[in-house]
Amino acid sequence: MKKHTNIAYVFLFCVCLPLTLWAGYASYGNDHLNLLHGPGAELYGSSYGLMQYGSENTMINPARLDADAAKPLYLYHASWFRNEVSASSIAYTFRYKDKPVGVMVSRVGVSAIPDSRNALLDYGVDGIPGTGSAGEGNGILDDNEIIDYGQIVYKAIAHYTVHLGMPLFRKGNFETGVSIGFLYTDLIETKGYGLTFDLTAQHLGKYVHQLYSIKNLPSALMVFNSGVAQYYPPEIQAAWLYSLELNDLQIHTGLAFSMSINENLDYYMFRIGSVLAMDLRPVLRLAYKNTFAAGISYRHGDGVHAGLELTLPLIDISYSFRPSINHDLGSSHLISLRLSTDIFK
Repeated sequence: MKKHTNIAYVFLFCVCLPLTLWAGYASYGNDHLNLLHGPGAELYGSSYGLMQYGSENTMINPARLDADAAKPLYLYHASWFRNEVSASSIAYTFRYKDKPVGVMVSRVGVSAIPDSRNALLDYGVDGIPGTGSAGEGNGILDDNEIIDYGQIVYKAIAHYTVHLGMPLFRKGNFETGVSIGFLYTDLIETKGYGLTFDLTAQHLGKYVHQLYSIKNLPSALMVFNSGVAQYYPPEIQAAWLYSLELNDLQIHTGLAFSMSINENLDYYMFRIGSVLAMDLRPVLRLAYKNTFAAGISYRHGDGVHAGLELTLPLIDISYSFRPSINHDLGSSHLISLRLSTDIFK
């Protein structure tokens, strides 16, 4: 009883603390983590954490990690938004003191960003240096000022993460898991160090599986070398998945739910006020003889997502496509491999 009371106190603290940090929240700061979930979770949302036991569950659903999985090595790469952004991960699950532990190392980067700070001939509206004319030295491209394109340099920015995930405890068909993320951000002249903490709980029924997650609990933190500290809001996710087997055909259908604070509300189905949004994503996956699978989902703001999976004795291949309905950011392609260590023998 005392143990359950302590857990309740910790949960209450984690829920209430974000309210005290509301004014300090920074929008989009940890959104790059959403690019690391791989093709399966991009297609099916959090419900993908109930469909497989792969090492990608280090981030998606650590309660479902399996140290005895036949293919513990996970490789992922994606080209996002017309190749403007790249995301890559490598993950592996091993056993430590009778518990499976997943480790994932990831990078999200943008290359060839033009830096024109030293290219502006900031001489003012008369174009002559040292006269003190209007606009001289203000750092803005004013009338009659020009840019020396030969002085433009191209730089890259990147986010690096290391995630550790593992199951916590199990009782019957109910199991919990935890994931801790260590973050490093390189923004050309600014460096940042951060931490995330996620909790998940799953219940595996006879026909319906359920998953509940709290991401960025109680709030993710990033501290920059400039002395600035930013908090990123928590996110609640859930999934309900119904499974049905018809001879050689396996059907998964369900809903993936998410609720976020202070996010881009355009990509969510429901809005509550100006800072809270909720989304529901219907998903459908059809698998034949556990060898080939195809699936679709619908997400508000994106439209229909689609993907394919191929399962072979030593390797699994997954692919998904994210459309861009408004053609503002461009479409994205994601691919991942799940490998058996026997492939290297």
